[in-house]
Amino acid sequence: MTNENKCAKCGACSVVCPVYQASGRESMTARGKLHLISRLDPGRASRLYAEILSKCLLCGACSAVCSRQLDPPAIFAAARHHLNRKAGEHRFLRSLTCEILGNEKMLQKIAGINRRALDALPEASGLRLRFGLGPGTGLAASIEVGAGAQAATDSPLNYFTGCYAGHLNLDIAKATKLLAQKATASAPAISAAQCCCGLPAHSAGDLTTARALAKKNIAAFAFNPNPILTSCASCYSHLLSYPHLLADDPRWQKKAQDFTGRLLEFSSFFQQKKDSLFFRPPGSDGADNKIYYHDPCHLRFQHKITEPPRQLLRRLPGFIPVEPEHGATCCGQGGLFHLAQPELSATISDKLITGIQHTNASVVTTTCTGCLLQLSREAPRNNYPVAVKHLAVLLAENLT
Repeated sequence: MTNENKCAKCGACSVVCPVYQASGRESMTARGKLHLISRLDPGRASRLYAEILSKCLLCGACSAVCSRQLDPPAIFAAARHHLNRKAGEHRFLRSLTCEILGNEKMLQKIAGINRRALDALPEASGLRLRFGLGPGTGLAASIEVGAGAQAATDSPLNYFTGCYAGHLNLDIAKATKLLAQKATASAPAISAAQCCCGLPAHSAGDLTTARALAKKNIAAFAFNPNPILTSCASCYSHLLSYPHLLADDPRWQKKAQDFTGRLLEFSSFFQQKKDSLFFRPPGSDGADNKIYYHDPCHLRFQHKITEPPRQLLRRLPGFIPVEPEHGATCCGQGGLFHLAQPELSATISDKLITGIQHTNASVVTTTCTGCLLQLSREAPRNNYPVAVKHLAVLLAENLT
């Protein structure tokens, strides 16, 4: 019996699925998609089938509650890959592009992005998919790496920046480097050969590209055998999937297992190093800022990491962590999902923003760069004047 046929049809996934809650359509649940995959002749896959498969955030909420311990996001990613192979080069990506090109508002948003900054993105960066861009110029990473970083084989820590922190929001990378230096008394080594983690390609079903990027990153960090820190929750989660992604190649799978054994999640690492981080006292006005930590779905569902970031926030003088009344909620970004399904994405994010507003938070922080992009975009759309900051930046700003 194949995995998609093992579904018990219990409906637990529909209770937690953000897309189902926003649409009310059974086909949007993991149960609905699994039923469709199990009954469909692969040779008869249609554009409607591709559209239904595209309406999944791959957040992992369904996997966390599945009584049969299925992994629907992995099944859907494989189905998307099959679509790409069966119906010609990047059919699934082309269907997403059609959705984007047919949405004038989304085109305006994309056109409004700083093109000069985006032109600096390497050709293999997943942000090109996220922003709907074509091949890049392959320019060097914006974050300073240089010969010194490559030669730092004795550095106690490596740093995987990810595309966003390494090329578009350098404040995140600079803050992470500063925090790492405080924690280890040494600057982290940053490999100039590192590239996109491959999550956007994997989410789109382009497993060929995802595997190639995985091999590049494994090789990029072979020069220094020490732990690898990443400041992006989604990157961290996907990097951990490399052994499964490369399971068909025993030699590379072993390398992937060694690689993932060195990975460090941002908040967990700095919580362990908390005695090395000293924060300045609150401002002279004595006011306390309410701060909301947004749980990235990848950390919350797949790795159960929710407490370390909150422990760090509780150490910041002048900040009061607040929680939503109805618990953590998905932001609706989902890699390429917010581009292919802007209305569904907005509906999902509206629920989150409303929940944050009810806490009266003046600052929102997270460790996922995808969530950061979504929150920065959706808070103003909901007329909510809240500061949105990566946890690394927030911590670095308050160091003594």
